Amino acid sequence: MIRAEVELSFFRRFLWIAIACLAGTGWCLLDAQVTYPRKREIAQSYESFPQTAEGIQQWEKEAEKNGWIPDAPEKSSRELEVSILNQYILMAASISVGLVMFFKWYLPRGSWIEGTEDEIRDSSGRTFALTSLVEIDRHRWEEKGIAVLRFNHEGRNQKFVLDDFKYQREATGKILEQAEKKLESLIREVQPKTEKVV
Repeated sequence: MIRAEVELSFFRRFLWIAIACLAGTGWCLLDAQVTYPRKREIAQSYESFPQTAEGIQQWEKEAEKNGWIPDAPEKSSRELEVSILNQYILMAASISVGLVMFFKWYLPRGSWIEGTEDEIRDSSGRTFALTSLVEIDRHRWEEKGIAVLRFNHEGRNQKFVLDDFKYQREATGKILEQAEKKLESLIREVQPKTEKVV
């Protein structure tokens, strides 16, 4: 029996993305709860004064009293309300992506695939007999380490993917070799029968 354990280094990138999304969520929360509401308060105060020489003087006194910069705000209070809403939208998107990435990192932990001379199975409980093999597609094996094993189960065509980035490379390669040998022997068994019929 050959066992290929999960290659956690492959999945670690998803953890880093999840952490980046968490940091992004924190940044959005800070902007939505602190930065933009403070700017909106300043903008609302500025907008409450008439745009006259006297109004500008009153605004400058108000700004000085509150420790604000007396310049006119870059954005109106309405624009800042939109900015606050946008931060919550970005936060929701960041949390969603972060959760997906976290589970992509977390769920494969402890997973494996096993191969014997008779069958291939994985940690999720999926098993298929090598005698049911129909085809092995390895056109992406050399560059990407992906091979697709197609087999027939209860009259339905199904597939099992071997990926030597996700699972230990050497062991995954040996499982593929076993499957290829079995498929070759199945083809040899079928050929003489076909020749006799002809």
